[in-house]
Amino acid sequence: MMKIIGLTGGIASGKSTVAKFFQRLGAKVINADNIYKELSKPGKILYNKIISEFSGAIVGPDYTIDWQHLAAIVFNDDIKRKRLNDITHPEIKRAIGILIDKYRMMNEPYIVIEVPLLFESGYNTICDETIVVTVNPDVQIRRLMNRNNIDKQTALKMINAQMPLTEKSKLSTYIIDNSADLSKTETQFYDILDQIKR
Repeated sequence: MMKIIGLTGGIASGKSTVAKFFQRLGAKVINADNIYKELSKPGKILYNKIISEFSGAIVGPDYTIDWQHLAAIVFNDDIKRKRLNDITHPEIKRAIGILIDKYRMMNEPYIVIEVPLLFESGYNTICDETIVVTVNPDVQIRRLMNRNNIDKQTALKMINAQMPLTEKSKLSTYIIDNSADLSKTETQFYDILDQIKR
């Protein structure tokens, strides 16, 4: 019986780090953001839908979507962000469902779906277990500023656009605190993995 593990956390909290731990052990990881970007390439199903909604101004010189420009729009406008989610989430969910069915046919023991908006979008309803990766707020802000080369105000807008980590933690089966060094994160990961395998 295949087990579906939902992996989530705040922006710049370290979800991808934990996902790599799973991949290193041979687990199949479905990354919702990667699917989103793939479906939004020129000629793919979301490309024209997004451009129709937000205009050609978000298209870069190479005809791909300028993600930083789009992010600047939606993180400053709750209505536009909701509209983007309404356009993209159904197609992303459909694609994830196809991959889950594929891995089920392959008799995979468990798969991981890495989704930033796991609870907000209802993905938790298809998961057997959920893991939230948390981080100290100050560390999160600093990591996001450095990663995206943005100021503190912009970082806070992006963080506040998501469900607070305290709320995600209440809803999740397991919690990994990624505020300290990588070895401590990895220790928590293996402790949780032991419980999942039982």
